[in-house]
Amino acid sequence: MGKWAEGKELSNKSWGLLKENKYFLWFPIIGFVISMIPFIVLGGGAIFLSVEDVTVWAIVLGIIALVFINFAFTISGAAMVAAVDEELAGRNSSLGYGFGKAFRRLGALFLWSIIQAVVSAILGLLRGNSNGGAAIAGNLLAAIGSAAWSIVTLFVTPFIMLKGQGAVPALKSSVNMVKEKWGTQLTGGVRIGLRLLIVVLPGIALIVGGVVLLSGSGASVSLGLVLLAIGIILLMISAVLGNALRSIFSVALFHFTSGEGAIGPFTAQELEGVLKQK
Repeated sequence: MGKWAEGKELSNKSWGLLKENKYFLWFPIIGFVISMIPFIVLGGGAIFLSVEDVTVWAIVLGIIALVFINFAFTISGAAMVAAVDEELAGRNSSLGYGFGKAFRRLGALFLWSIIQAVVSAILGLLRGNSNGGAAIAGNLLAAIGSAAWSIVTLFVTPFIMLKGQGAVPALKSSVNMVKEKWGTQLTGGVRIGLRLLIVVLPGIALIVGGVVLLSGSGASVSLGLVLLAIGIILLMISAVLGNALRSIFSVALFHFTSGEGAIGPFTAQELEGVLKQK
């Protein structure tokens, strides 16, 4: 069986596990709901201060908002990793179990949220608001940096939740693991991503169509709002699905690359197929 076929089988099993445990989807949904609190309260305050030209405090409040928004998603993601790990081990889990485990690791998860917020802010600065060649170069660097960061941090949450490491040691361990097994996520991850395009592409098309119609008048504006809303909902659905599948994928690979062998419905051959040893 080739690497692409093995990646396809791994992705099929990831989707199958998600179908068997639909409660996994509630973790990112709860994370999104919780993130709305700092987004509205702190983010709204930052916007207000920015309008009032209190720039320094607007930036400070914006960074604090970013940290707590990240914290909301980090907690829910960590809770899902704990639940996924239980299910893959053949033990029944639940929302309560996952969040209970996450709450015991709040210190490490909060520090990890700060690190993520700082990296997000740096990538945002790279994008900037400049024009011409500088803007293209900045956006390109930000895109490359974002992709690289997503790969090297794949195992941070599993190290925090399943090995009890702190945020910084978990980041170092994740980077080292990816270096040793470079290629992780590239095959199975691509397969998962292709399936999500079925939801993502129509969502983007509807949003673009909605924005175009909003520039008109009368009935076209109403239709534009409807299309925009449906497009946003589709993108949110794809984000929830992608979040859940990433957790399943990362936990299964984490155990395998840690030398603990295959876990759950996945076989050693399938997991080895998405790893490219140096």
